[in-house]
Amino acid sequence: MRIVKTFGLLAIFGLAGCAGSAPGNDDIYDPLEPVNRQVHEFNKLVDSAVLRPASDVYGSVVPEELRAMVDNSANNLSAPTFAINHLLQGDPEEAFRTTARFVLNTTIGLGGLFDPATDLGLFSAPTDFGETMGTWGIAEGPYLELPFLGPSTARNTVGMAVDFAIDPLRYLIDSPEREYLFLLKGVDLVGDRHTYSDLVDVLLYESADSYAAQRLTFLQNKRRNIQGETSLDDLEDPYAFEY
Repeated sequence: MRIVKTFGLLAIFGLAGCAGSAPGNDDIYDPLEPVNRQVHEFNKLVDSAVLRPASDVYGSVVPEELRAMVDNSANNLSAPTFAINHLLQGDPEEAFRTTARFVLNTTIGLGGLFDPATDLGLFSAPTDFGETMGTWGIAEGPYLELPFLGPSTARNTVGMAVDFAIDPLRYLIDSPEREYLFLLKGVDLVGDRHTYSDLVDVLLYESADSYAAQRLTFLQNKRRNIQGETSLDDLEDPYAFEY
């Protein structure tokens, strides 16, 4: 679970019945399962004690229009890192589109509060350095569940650290404004938890084995992203992207 898209639990959840996977997508290497399950129970406790009640209050108090602005702005902050990763994946066209989307939303969209880029056909294409390494042929390694950060693999965990290091906004924006941006992403995750509350609650609290369901959904979606099989329908799945 993520308490942050790096501080939030939403990204560890998804639709238990997401679309079919490619051959081999059900292969799971989880040698640390006993430890991972303990971490999973801890993350569920954090969700039930902190994130779920906070998201309920956020959804009840903050108007939908303002929540949409927060979501747009937080997502816009990730665009430069997406663009870098698209370039590293050998996709300069998507890197250019993502850069154009960032520039348009940052200027005409008033710092990302609004999303005119989508209206012009420049859709968001999230990716990360874990997926970049996957396109390079680097194995995903064992499955991991990280405290607070949720489902991952060895490759994806390294990718998160690299994404943090290569984010150009970290170097272009000074403190304290830089810390405000991290706070914005945290607030957005609370909003995401509210948006997908029904799906999250079903998987986390009503599933016969929430750990196994989360693990399978996470691995399938990461592998499908690397294989280029993600469709527009996946955008309705909070597990499709974890940013």
